[in-house]
Amino acid sequence: MSTCVFCKTKQSKYCGRSFHKFPVKDVLRLQQWLKEMKRKDWKPNRNSTLCSAHFTNDCFDRTGFLITLKKNSVPTIFDNPKSECSSCHRLREYGRGYSFFKFPLDEPDIMKQWIANINIGPWSPSSDSFLCSDHFELSCFQKKSKNYITLRKGSIPTLFAPL
Repeated sequence: MSTCVFCKTKQSKYCGRSFHKFPVKDVLRLQQWLKEMKRKDWKPNRNSTLCSAHFTNDCFDRTGFLITLKKNSVPTIFDNPKSECSSCHRLREYGRGYSFFKFPLDEPDIMKQWIANINIGPWSPSSDSFLCSDHFELSCFQKKSKNYITLRKGSIPTLFAPL
């Protein structure tokens, strides 16, 4: 089963989308796909897919029995990806009263503590991994403006439901 690397839609017979592998052997076209995605420091593997929602209708060949992606198609429809909390899987929805925070990839010691506290098995966060504010104590936050909070430097998530 495939999952779109951008919007996280999972392939099922009811999802109404087709899934397309990255052209990893066509370097020029792969560069076009990655440029359109605007994902910094991310590289697809041979199983990475995008769903049909990221392609315009003229990218598809509908003449045969199966609908296929035309050879030179490039995905161009990229709204914000669905962000979800790596621990509780809450989806990011603006105006809901909670915030999302990226993992401190550039701070290895703090990162180890985050991963240890999450306790979700063998897993490594990426630049697209987040934790929601529900996993941090109030003392971890600092207010930047009326509606904007950040984590204090060195904050560690500690609020998790028991397994």
